[in-house]
Amino acid sequence: MGIIIKQSIRGSIWSYIGVLVAFVTTSYLYPNYLDTDTVGLFGLLIAYSTLFGQLSLLGIHGVASRLFPHFRSKETGHHGFLFIASIFIVVGFALFLLAYLIFSPALIASNQEQSKLFADYIYLLVPLTFFTMLFIFLDTYNKLLYDAVFGTFMQEFAQRVGLFLITLLFAFQLISLHQLVLGYALVVSAKGIIMLMHLYNKKELTFKPDFQFLTKPLKKEIVSVAIFSVLGGLGSMLVFNIDKIIINQLLNLSETGVYTIAFYFGTLVVIPSRPLLKIAGTLIADAWKDDDLDKIKSIYYKSCINQFIIGSFLFLGIWANIDNILSILGDDYLQSKWVIFFIGIGYLFDMLTGANAQVIAFSRHYRVSLYFMLSLVVIVLALLLALIPIWGITGAAIAIASALFLNNLMRFIFLYRKYKLQPFNYRFLLVIGFFIAVYFLQSFIPQQNLVLDIFIRGTVITTLSVIFFSLIPISEEVQTVKKEVWKRIESVLKPPKN
Repeated sequence: MGIIIKQSIRGSIWSYIGVLVAFVTTSYLYPNYLDTDTVGLFGLLIAYSTLFGQLSLLGIHGVASRLFPHFRSKETGHHGFLFIASIFIVVGFALFLLAYLIFSPALIASNQEQSKLFADYIYLLVPLTFFTMLFIFLDTYNKLLYDAVFGTFMQEFAQRVGLFLITLLFAFQLISLHQLVLGYALVVSAKGIIMLMHLYNKKELTFKPDFQFLTKPLKKEIVSVAIFSVLGGLGSMLVFNIDKIIINQLLNLSETGVYTIAFYFGTLVVIPSRPLLKIAGTLIADAWKDDDLDKIKSIYYKSCINQFIIGSFLFLGIWANIDNILSILGDDYLQSKWVIFFIGIGYLFDMLTGANAQVIAFSRHYRVSLYFMLSLVVIVLALLLALIPIWGITGAAIAIASALFLNNLMRFIFLYRKYKLQPFNYRFLLVIGFFIAVYFLQSFIPQQNLVLDIFIRGTVITTLSVIFFSLIPISEEVQTVKKEVWKRIESVLKPPKN
């Protein structure tokens, strides 16, 4: 677990520096200098390009995640794996371009009235989709080379700094709205190019084919996994991107903008899980290859307890300061309160259930997740269409939270029945009890002015959490970090030898 701790900490550091930057951008610059239509445009561009980018990969990222351990060999250029991947990427993007040429006129026409800004900039989906698919694949490939940090650095930090700077230029009226939108697309696209350069510098870009390695059974397995990944990936992308698209179609671009900002705050709880799950997935894949169920069980349990501690801490910090957050966002975003709550609860449950998706994805029963996802797509679409007309963007948040709950519940039941993997014990109840107690304790703190109130509540929650988890051995990883910190402190305080 050493590599998981190390890379998770490094990834989380970049993530949370990025969060600070994104907080300023999202909570101050966007509400004060951009109208909700522009924010909605950004949310829609990301939703569509992520959906199309994932689909256009034709499943090669899934092939990489599942089968790359069989190709892994730096001396042979990983047996020409990138040559195979490049074929998938070229063909997939060509199919996307064809679909774009056929369907974009209808998409433009359907958005001319309620979302004209999106109709004006729909052409940006072409570069955004290409560089999104490039980054998704290269980030997957890079993490399989045991580097989960650089992708996190690019996605969570570098991109957010770029968006902050381009928005700041607009706020100071140094660029126009048109230039802002183009700059936004450029910043989002840049991470794919930089990831390509990073792998080139590591000498990990080898496109020489190795046809002898591609046996008939391996070719058959690649095709099978690719088809599965396309279907499963499409389902996953639909579930977690279709909300903004449907809000735009049923309501308008302005409501999409409000939802986009609220969604950001709700997803803050899940940020630490991304670097952890990236590297954990690589180790789980290797463990399945060696049929080491004990190692898988250990990774599964530790991912659940550690993610739940961090996620609960962050959710409490957000919800304890919800009135302060709404005050910062302004009157246009008052309806976002319960969006933040339900999205946060949904992702907290996702963190509670740990690396269950990775355990299933790399097992011989990986195809079962497709059935879970397809049923989930039906459920979430039905909920979105039913709840948005009733409760607006709050209905969309309830639908997504329900999707996260049902998806993880199905995974949990499957792993328990098939492999007897059950990570939960009394320690989880201690975590729940502690954070509920802290929530009620901080609720008695009198409301102060904005900055002071955030500082006081944050200090109380953080101090009590550090004391509790340092004294109570709930997580081995927390205790390991505590010992390491004490060692460093003692080494600094220790008087030098004469």
